[in-house]
Amino acid sequence: MTIQTTTAPPPHQVKTKRTIGPAARRTLTLNAIGLLGTLLLWQALAGLGIINSFLLPAPTDVLAALAALSKDGTLFVHLAASLKRVVLGYLLACAIGLPLGFLCGWSRTAADLIRPIIEALRPVPPLAWVPISILWFGLGDMSAYFLVFLGCVFPLFFGAYTAVRSIDRNQINAALCLGAPRNMLFLEVLFPAALPIMMPNLRLALGIGWMCVVTAELIAAQTGLGYLIQQSRMLFQINNVVAGMVAIGVVGFIMSAAVEKIERRVNAWSPSERS
Repeated sequence: MTIQTTTAPPPHQVKTKRTIGPAARRTLTLNAIGLLGTLLLWQALAGLGIINSFLLPAPTDVLAALAALSKDGTLFVHLAASLKRVVLGYLLACAIGLPLGFLCGWSRTAADLIRPIIEALRPVPPLAWVPISILWFGLGDMSAYFLVFLGCVFPLFFGAYTAVRSIDRNQINAALCLGAPRNMLFLEVLFPAALPIMMPNLRLALGIGWMCVVTAELIAAQTGLGYLIQQSRMLFQINNVVAGMVAIGVVGFIMSAAVEKIERRVNAWSPSERS
């Protein structure tokens, strides 16, 4: 008589079904109620004539405009142009702002040299750079890249700088005492410890970049959602104006939610994410 035994799979191979907890369900329900209630109130006020439906079209008219812009492809052409500009400007800001922030956070000498320049330029809003960007780069993509870069680079710099300066020096000293080389010190100690502070600034910078690209397209571009809104305003197509605004809000929300989800996965070990 033989006894057959089964071996349990390793813990990392066990698939667990993720469920939405009561708190998450309550949050989603309240979000849906708030959004639906606002839309119903807006529709009711427009239907009763309390608000001017020409100046602020009803939600049904806005949805019809969105459907028409989507059907002929106009919305997607302008959306693609805006996304390309914000992504490239944001990546350029990451490539410059994050290394500078890490460098200034690590080296006091570098901070003394670079931070005064950053502090002098940071209070100038990106909108004030529009005339200069048009003079330098003309109307088109380069001006938008430049304005998005300006909007994103400062929060990215200070996020990285603050994250490095906030790291417990005992962690760094312990790694150095154990003989960790500089590359391992950065990859295994400095960078992981800085992520919980740095990641929210990545999300904040992306939101600012999205606002900057729309502002740039209102003035210094011939494509994009901002350009669509400006052209629709000049033609008194208010439905399309509000439809463009809705598209900007929806896309901005999706981008923020995507970065937040990445942030939660990257910082899953952080106590703030385990609560």
